Amino acid sequence: MKTVRSVKKKGTRTAAAVSIGSKLLRMRIAQLRKGEVSELESLQYPISIGHEVFSNTKISFESIRSISSALRGFSALMQEYGVDSCRVVATTALREAVNRAFVVDQLKIQNGVQVEILEDNQEKAFVYGEILKQLPERLKDGNTLIAYIGTGSIGVAVIRDETAVFSKNIPVGALKLHDMLGSLQASSIHFHEVLEEYIHVAVGRFLSVYPGGFPSISQLVLADNGSALIASLCKAEKKGGVYTIQADSVRELYGTIRNMTPEKISFSYQISESDAELLYTTLSIYLYLINLTGVKSIYAPQVDLLRPILQEILLPKTRELAFDRVRRSTLACVRELGKSFQCNMEHAERIAELSGLLFDRMKEIHGLDSRNRLLLEVASLLHECGYYTHPRQYSNSTFHLIRSMDIYGITENELYLVASTFLPADSLEAADSLSVRQQLIVSKLAAIFRLADSLDQSQKQKLKNLKARLDKNRLLITAESTESASLEEWAFSQAVPFFEDVFGVHPELTVRDAPVKTAKQRKV
Repeated sequence: MKTVRSVKKKGTRTAAAVSIGSKLLRMRIAQLRKGEVSELESLQYPISIGHEVFSNTKISFESIRSISSALRGFSALMQEYGVDSCRVVATTALREAVNRAFVVDQLKIQNGVQVEILEDNQEKAFVYGEILKQLPERLKDGNTLIAYIGTGSIGVAVIRDETAVFSKNIPVGALKLHDMLGSLQASSIHFHEVLEEYIHVAVGRFLSVYPGGFPSISQLVLADNGSALIASLCKAEKKGGVYTIQADSVRELYGTIRNMTPEKISFSYQISESDAELLYTTLSIYLYLINLTGVKSIYAPQVDLLRPILQEILLPKTRELAFDRVRRSTLACVRELGKSFQCNMEHAERIAELSGLLFDRMKEIHGLDSRNRLLLEVASLLHECGYYTHPRQYSNSTFHLIRSMDIYGITENELYLVASTFLPADSLEAADSLSVRQQLIVSKLAAIFRLADSLDQSQKQKLKNLKARLDKNRLLITAESTESASLEEWAFSQAVPFFEDVFGVHPELTVRDAPVKTAKQRKV
């Protein structure tokens, strides 16, 4: 490991980001110089926890000791650089390990680091954000399919107008595929057919849930750790850090290696055997996606999970910009899901708007953040999806449907919070699975949502020019309507007791007759 003297300059900030992957332990150190993030050092250390987890479900003591030893070396280098802050994240292998809690605990004890296990959607949001930065012009026309091919999973997203409108995490990655099916390679001359069929079923079943059927794709973007190798073997052009790989070149390369063993691929292309294993399965995934979309070429940007993490540490304002981008995509995906479950989207949009209004006016009493506001919007847009499967028990159906969804930028834990807002407050199913803090969040979101939902109970958007303000221990809501709002007023009264129990504030609704415009006024 490289050792250097401290290069930290007075008044500058230095940060490190470390990732524990399936095959590599990686670290980047960067410094903030004149408002720009400047990389100082990049290191990687080989590990094999992916093979262990995908084959035996857990990480061995030997691997834990190896990771711990490497982290001590990383820590020494951080001291040399005068690192102010460090973030350590882990991806699929540690996420899927049955002994992950033990591993995280041991690394905290032995190395004093808190490992953050990223959920699939968190990891993919970082990656998609990096891709969107690199390919803005190419993503403006039609639908773009982005696929991030990891060692243990594939993340796919359909991008339209630089916003994700669909996303899915598929639990099949290049290394996992090899470990699952690799034993057949030596015993079957038809191994490539087995692999292709498995990918077709495993990936196809997830893409088949696209609302209204999978769309026509104009551009295909593939990102993975082996894209540079594939680009080189396909003699791809590189411009601005992005390879353009011809689809026919991928077919030709795959046709050449599909009957080879990893050993022969390694010898023929002068690469390691482990790289040869991943090359075979990655190319199979490439070919499936090329055939699915019918594109003539693919774009392969060079993305790195650690770079956006360093950006967030050294430039906190980028976190807000990233959140705004993720929020747009989250809501776009949710709207597509709502349509697929035949929700009344005009009503759902109105409830989302009213929920946001109440949330913003209640900041001084609810103690929630912008992330919670996003969850409230998601709940509002999806609150009728349960009617699609079970009209009589729609609340319970909504809970289970939302729990099973895959929504861009939303973690499994957050999905559970959203789903729980539709359960009774004393539901044992929710109480047994949520911490006290989470139960408080769910109660607050549910109270705000129910009050907002009551304001459009007729689903006719009768109440106009709605305003809300806090006045000591009262929440005063005023609106105008040209129609009878008796149903809304009744529903509002039903939502008041729970709201009072949660916030200790009494909501009051006043509906005034909207001024009737004359013909002359309407013309103006």
